[in-house]
Amino acid sequence: MSSLYVFPYLTSSGVLASNLIFLGVVIFIPFSFGRIVVHYLSWLFSVTTSPLLSAAVPLKESVLSLANTTLKSALTDNHVVETVGEALKANISELDRVSNSIGNPLSADILDGAVAGTSRLSDVTTLAVGYMFQMLLVVLYLGVIALIRYTRGEPLTMGRFYGLASIAEAIPSLVRQFLAAMRHLMTMIKVAFLLVIELGVFPLMCGWWLDVCTIRMLGKTIPQRVEFFSSSPLASSLLHWIVGIVYMLQISIFVSLLRGVLRSGVLYFLRDPADPNYNPFRDLIDDPVHKHARRVLLSVAVYGSLIVVLVFLPVKFAMRLAPTVFPLDVSVSDPFTEIPADMLLFQICIPFAIEHFKLRTTIKALLRQWFTAVGWALGLTDFLLPRPEETGRQEAGNEEGNDRLRDAALMAAEVQDRVMLTSGNADDTEEYDAEEHTDSEYGFILRIVLLLILAWMTLLLCNAALIVFPISLGRALFSTIPLLPITHGIKCNDLYSFIIGSYAIWAIVAGARYCIEHVKTRRAGILLNRIWKWSAIVLKSSGLLAIWIFVIPVLIGLLFELLVIVPMRVPVDESPVFLLYQDWALGLIFLKIWTRLVMLDHMTPLANESWRMKFERVREDGFSRLRGLWVMQEIVIPIVMKLLTALCVPYVFARGLFPVLGYPLIVNSAVYRFAWVGCLSFSSLLFCAKRFHVWFTNLHNSIRDDRYLIGRRLHNFGEDVVNKHNQAEVLSETRDPQDVYIPQEQQDDTGLRLRHQDLQNPPPVY
Repeated sequence: MSSLYVFPYLTSSGVLASNLIFLGVVIFIPFSFGRIVVHYLSWLFSVTTSPLLSAAVPLKESVLSLANTTLKSALTDNHVVETVGEALKANISELDRVSNSIGNPLSADILDGAVAGTSRLSDVTTLAVGYMFQMLLVVLYLGVIALIRYTRGEPLTMGRFYGLASIAEAIPSLVRQFLAAMRHLMTMIKVAFLLVIELGVFPLMCGWWLDVCTIRMLGKTIPQRVEFFSSSPLASSLLHWIVGIVYMLQISIFVSLLRGVLRSGVLYFLRDPADPNYNPFRDLIDDPVHKHARRVLLSVAVYGSLIVVLVFLPVKFAMRLAPTVFPLDVSVSDPFTEIPADMLLFQICIPFAIEHFKLRTTIKALLRQWFTAVGWALGLTDFLLPRPEETGRQEAGNEEGNDRLRDAALMAAEVQDRVMLTSGNADDTEEYDAEEHTDSEYGFILRIVLLLILAWMTLLLCNAALIVFPISLGRALFSTIPLLPITHGIKCNDLYSFIIGSYAIWAIVAGARYCIEHVKTRRAGILLNRIWKWSAIVLKSSGLLAIWIFVIPVLIGLLFELLVIVPMRVPVDESPVFLLYQDWALGLIFLKIWTRLVMLDHMTPLANESWRMKFERVREDGFSRLRGLWVMQEIVIPIVMKLLTALCVPYVFARGLFPVLGYPLIVNSAVYRFAWVGCLSFSSLLFCAKRFHVWFTNLHNSIRDDRYLIGRRLHNFGEDVVNKHNQAEVLSETRDPQDVYIPQEQQDDTGLRLRHQDLQNPPPVY
């Protein structure tokens, strides 16, 4: 057993010793040799140059004294004489310092660390000198061995040089491996560099160019952007990089939508990411650098032009169309409410829009309708849109037969024309066909250009409308929100205005489309019945929705502010100010997170299996079959009661019970400030105590069962009854009728003996 404990220490000692030997052989010994060689070389250099310096210094002093005397005689102004004298003294001191530094041996710089805190030769150079000296010693040793063997009359063969032949044979393979490793290293460097360019620099350039193209829309200037970049370059770069990445992602999504609408061969010049044969990393490795550079430059030109065409020009048109709307306020933080706009935007608004708007399906349908109309007008329907699928073999056979008849008729007409035409006008026919073919090509190109112009004009109008109309409608609706009592002082943000306006437009369009579909199918009565039904459902569930969306988030946010924000930010001698809008926003986010945890079946102290079953039942019922009374009793009232308890109990303790004890006002304020934190800590301790009690009880039971439980058998349901019945039948068949019944006195005696045995040998106490 002792060897088992000693073995790890011996292993660790062996590892440390091997590392020490490796460092000594590879680093310490060559470095020491290098220091010694450099020391003696510097000493030799100083000995060689000292006579020259001793001859040069007196000459220097004589020349400087002569110059000083000449200047004193030539200049009569005392101030000038003093200035020139100080300059000459400075020059003399500098020359003395240089001469002393040249006269000092180089070993002082290497061994003692150098004048002015720096060494002339680095450690790498000293180590290289040591390696060179070791190689020189090895070569000298081999040369001496060869000379001794030659003096003895032995032939000089490569095999006698201690395996030098095998080393010489291994050198080419080592060189090839080194070159292959360098090739792989250069490939990795190339791939990393291209990834940095394509995923780092290029999105950053797109973000900066987007900022420049939309800077007037936001009411900013270029100097303000430069000042922001100079004050916080990392934040500015990160923000512009995110904007560029989002723009590139939107372009790729739009191209994928076009691929789903257009014919497969229309966008042949763009790479399809869904193609199984396309591997971008393989292209990064195989393609040369100049090809990637050409591709990056082409991408810069294309994306820059798209930003100008699809962003800058629509912004200019929108500013001319509605100048009162601009500049836009898209600040992500409100100094009054201290709620980041992007938090509500990305946590609530955008997920709701993605879930209900079905933007991909809607945009795809609009693109298909637009290409159908424009393709019909320009005669490009067969070129742009895919042909409808064939429905049956009969139609396919009929079409094939018609095509064959048409081809045969065309061939017969062509043969007849060839027979009727003479050789004199053959050249005229060829020229006419060439001109007709050229005219058709020019006409096709002209139609493609008209298609691109119409597409750009459509996108120009759509982008300008998406900027102006939702923001205008959202501002009009948003202006009524500050009139509410809980939103006093809220600031209008155009991000919120855009979201509210988009929701309003979507609701109007969806309702109008629903009504038009029912009117077209002559189901106006059904439409009125559904409107009446949904009005009743909305009225029935409006109370529940109001409590769930407004009351519960306000209570959650208020509890969070009393627990976290007020103790950390508000001094004890000041009264806290509660902003219900801020509390509502925070509570709404926390409520959403809690509901997600419940639906994900995460077992937490506030989310268990019962809540998940309740929410699944509400989801299955939906709004049309919502049981309002059950939802109120099982979900809404328990949540509201728990929140009110968590809010009111600390308040009653801090404002009603504790002031009776007669403590000063500052103490009462401190108790009020930390009452909710104290109650939370006490509740957490109780919860932990209960959990520990359950854990220790389970541990105790498991240890008891492992120690004293003899065996355990798993029986199927009803197995004991069947076994007893079978045993009773067997006993009734095999036993004598006189031995079936046991006397009652014998049973009583057996029970008494067992009790007496239990009293003498009691079971162990746990």
